[in-house]
Amino acid sequence: MQREPNFYLTALLLVIFALSTWLDINGVWVELPLIVSHAPEGWTLPSYLTLAIAISNIGPLIIILLKVIFKERLEERIFIYIEIIVGIISCALIAEYWNRKSYFAGAERSVCFIILVFLLGTLDTTSSVTYADYMKRFQPNLLNALYLGESLTSLLPSILASIQGIGGEAICRENSTQPEYSTPRFSVQVYFWIFVALIILSLIAFIILEFSSIPKRYRTLFSYQSSDIGRSDEIAMPPDTIIINRRSEFSMTKKYYYSLLVISFLSSIILFGVLPAIGTYAVLPYSQRAYFVSSIVLPIANPLSVLIGLVVRHILNFITISILFVVAFILSIYVMIVAFLSPCPPLHDTVGGGILIISCYFCSHLILYYIRLVIGNRIRQEYRHESGLFWLGASSQMGTLLGAIPMFLLVNVYEVFESRYACQDYCRE
Repeated sequence: MQREPNFYLTALLLVIFALSTWLDINGVWVELPLIVSHAPEGWTLPSYLTLAIAISNIGPLIIILLKVIFKERLEERIFIYIEIIVGIISCALIAEYWNRKSYFAGAERSVCFIILVFLLGTLDTTSSVTYADYMKRFQPNLLNALYLGESLTSLLPSILASIQGIGGEAICRENSTQPEYSTPRFSVQVYFWIFVALIILSLIAFIILEFSSIPKRYRTLFSYQSSDIGRSDEIAMPPDTIIINRRSEFSMTKKYYYSLLVISFLSSIILFGVLPAIGTYAVLPYSQRAYFVSSIVLPIANPLSVLIGLVVRHILNFITISILFVVAFILSIYVMIVAFLSPCPPLHDTVGGGILIISCYFCSHLILYYIRLVIGNRIRQEYRHESGLFWLGASSQMGTLLGAIPMFLLVNVYEVFESRYACQDYCRE
């Protein structure tokens, strides 16, 4: 069926709008090769950031509590405005103060940077709940536009970092244990100011979605009860708004819905809680270049999963989704084992070992992102309650929290992972 130009304009606006979800936090992860060289925490900094982002789930917890109290009367658009505006301010502050150090708990630490990342995390984790809830206002076939925009929040920082010229193979001078790196084309400060501009662009897209006539024909007003259908003419709305009674079309039972929430919850534990905390320990034993390649390749997994979702149109059943999750879980276990054996895991310092670990890391990301996409689309189209996507986002964030806290303890308290630094000898037989 041929679609009108306004449909594609609406989809484009949703893509740009979704850039404000995780762009800043993903930008922090990609920029770590430059940031850690100035951070007193060194390569343990990612675990601190993972914990800060996990604790920032207090934001979604507050939204969940308000949702329970106010139910469908909760106005998610107010929170979206707050999230975007505060995100702009926080990202600007990171641009100016990312390398400021302070003495805390008897040592020099990146207190300012970690606090600002915590604030950004609060906004971004909350967006996973509020943005998904916002999509109940649009036709189901526009949900992929939001997922595409969210996926670009990992790809754009990777592209920007490639242009900046960070990472690469460390240069080790003779009789020196200090690696040398090429100077980036522009600074960390400029890098984050670019993100400020992109988030402002997201705010503009949201305002257009709210107040222009472009998306009017693609909005939905759901009516789940027969008594509501009879009163639909009493509700003030734009003349082009589509009223949909989906009661007869919804086929997902509560048991099936809760089962999908469990898979989403477990996927988030791995994808957002475990893997980010151990990535450096898993990849650095295979060389600095392997880590650089992984930082460029991994962000492609998210948009690629959306592309697969657009091409593969058939609906996956619960068994298929479960099988995919098991495959991703096995791949993630391998990554965890390699990280645990750092700095000398099997095939260390070899090209083959690097290709293997990056492939497993990438495939686990790709499968888990695709599972999230499939579950989101199924719930949007088949579950009868408007809050279905809201609780999907909530389960995802709770999984992130549950995964990040034990990983922080393993990395920083029990120190079960050992870092691998450039220009130092390891693994001598």
